Amino acid sequence: MNMDVIRLAAGMCQRLVTTVYPPCCVLCGAPGCNGMDICAACYRHLPWIDQACSQCAIPIAAEPAGALKCGQCLRKPPAFDYSLSLFRYQDDAIKLIQQLKFNEKLANSRLLGSMLAAVITDSTTALPDCIVPVPLHHKRLRQRGFNQSTELGRVAGKACKIPLSSHAVMRVRDTRSQTGLDKRQRHNNIRGAFEIRQALDAEHVAILDDVVTTTSTVNELARLLKKAGVRRVDVWSIARAV
Repeated sequence: MNMDVIRLAAGMCQRLVTTVYPPCCVLCGAPGCNGMDICAACYRHLPWIDQACSQCAIPIAAEPAGALKCGQCLRKPPAFDYSLSLFRYQDDAIKLIQQLKFNEKLANSRLLGSMLAAVITDSTTALPDCIVPVPLHHKRLRQRGFNQSTELGRVAGKACKIPLSSHAVMRVRDTRSQTGLDKRQRHNNIRGAFEIRQALDAEHVAILDDVVTTTSTVNELARLLKKAGVRRVDVWSIARAV
């Protein structure tokens, strides 16, 4: 079938779906804006990160002046090279992420993934060869039924035309929850938790997670990818704990 016909048919189907099921704000129920499931008011009031460390994405107070780094990254650089995060992990950002993870509101993955893709597209950094979502251990995946980082990666990858490598890295240890652990405990908890199961034909990889807290998890993954020959590792997340 002619590709123009396929694209035309896909566009007609999308317009039909939008007409029958118009976008609705997942936070307040008002009509969505710009084709997204969030209204203009809720969109504006999300805790967007304006200025952040270019390496770990921790919000910093500084005048916009290109690539800035926080003191921690200058003193002890992590294994990854660049980070991008949309929100501070607070207020409605917490609500959107927790609804996705624990209430199976997969519509939130479409919303958050598309917002992430828009910021990625607008950024000046080079796009990676593939996206690696932070994997769940098979026990937790079985309990939850899906990996929220993979769902976010599907949306962002499709929008940015970047392939998703969801089976390249496996979580081989069922680590305890990182919640409530300090930075040292998180580091020890996650050490050796991942293995590469499929060779990655990529020099530049983006790790995708829903929330980055102390960077222990993404740093362990980046260390593993670098050891396997990846030259540059970016970290993309929806929210950054501050």
